Amino acid sequence: MDKVRKTALIILKQVNEDGKYANICLKENLDRFRFEDRDAAFITQLVYGALENQVFVDDVLGKFARMRGVNPWVKNILRLGCYQILYLDRVPDSAACNESVKLCTGFGFKPLKGFVNGLLRNISRNKERIMSSKQTPTDTKSLASLYGFPLWLVELWVEEYGIQLSKDIMKSTQGTNYTTVRVNGIKMTSDELVMAFQQQGINSKKSPYFDNALRVRGIGNIQANPLYKNGMFTVQGESSILVCKILEPKPEERILDTCSAPGGKAIYISELMDMRGKVFAHDIHDHRVDLINKNIERMGMKNIETQVQDATIFNPRMEDSMDRVLIDAPCSGWGVLHKKPDIRMRIEEESMESLYQLQWNILYNCRRYVKPGGILVYSTCTINPWENHKVIERFVREYPEFVMEDFSRDLPQNIGDAIIGEGMIQLFPGRHGVDGFFIAKMRRTV
Repeated sequence: MDKVRKTALIILKQVNEDGKYANICLKENLDRFRFEDRDAAFITQLVYGALENQVFVDDVLGKFARMRGVNPWVKNILRLGCYQILYLDRVPDSAACNESVKLCTGFGFKPLKGFVNGLLRNISRNKERIMSSKQTPTDTKSLASLYGFPLWLVELWVEEYGIQLSKDIMKSTQGTNYTTVRVNGIKMTSDELVMAFQQQGINSKKSPYFDNALRVRGIGNIQANPLYKNGMFTVQGESSILVCKILEPKPEERILDTCSAPGGKAIYISELMDMRGKVFAHDIHDHRVDLINKNIERMGMKNIETQVQDATIFNPRMEDSMDRVLIDAPCSGWGVLHKKPDIRMRIEEESMESLYQLQWNILYNCRRYVKPGGILVYSTCTINPWENHKVIERFVREYPEFVMEDFSRDLPQNIGDAIIGEGMIQLFPGRHGVDGFFIAKMRRTV
């Protein structure tokens, strides 16, 4: 039994049946078995690819066999095999079928190997017809069906952004084949990191937006990479980097990064201010603050103070004390579906109201930490208007002492069309080739 496919199957089962998060399961299994980079990359592709296309794959399986009542392990074996047949040209259909049969036998379902083999080979014979049936969607129902999103969510996007951009958004969730990392400018340059990656056989090129960001391919288990362990780089997307640049930290300032875990923004803020001044990195849980501390130590930052702190609860000792406050708010994560495809399985309309209230409570509370003349930046990694510009529009109406701060001059080239109002941008993965982020910048006047 192929250990690579076995591991991918275990992760799929953990996500689909046990409700675990794909990125966490993936990291745990890659760390446990210490796969070579090539195998780790293939496992990642199998897991994320199968999850990204699961709605379509399940529909195909349901048309060729009665799937109701099929054992969860067998169902995920079929999902994995079907995904390889329909989407992975470099994997021969025969190998996808044979390895699925081996998984079936290895996991104790030998009596069902004929069912698995026959179903997958039938799909293989009809592959061309199946894939040609994916007609270009022209309405919300067909969009929802093809890309596997709830109809209410597709309707929300189409109403706000139109059919074409909504289509681009959903198409972008099919994933990317690179990871964006940011070089630790305290320890090395981007050119030096490119050369170090080359020596490891890793392909990288500079981001089209930032000189200190690289898009890397074939890196495998990043946490096991010696360069990562020694703090030469960290995983951070261009949108997250832009948040820190828009915050515009200065040396000797006091800056709060609330909801900080895993600490990537706090660490970059520290670098931007030459480690002079103080960065306060807060999060609500002990284990999340522990994660921030580990990343601070790995990256070698000296001026970050961490603390367990609920961002919705007022801390009077911090009132009017911060030159800049960053709220990277908890959100639906709809802007990073290409990185976390299992998010779509957790999208529930009923849960959104409580999320909106949480975001408002954090914004309401943390505004009191900004000193007069100070800066407040609010960001999310989502493309939901109700979590983004509609929140900020309400906020500046109710608290007129905060005014929108123009930062258009700070934007990289080619994303000027992301501006949706003074002091606000909305990035789309399908349009800008980065994570879907919202960023708003405000200044407290009195």
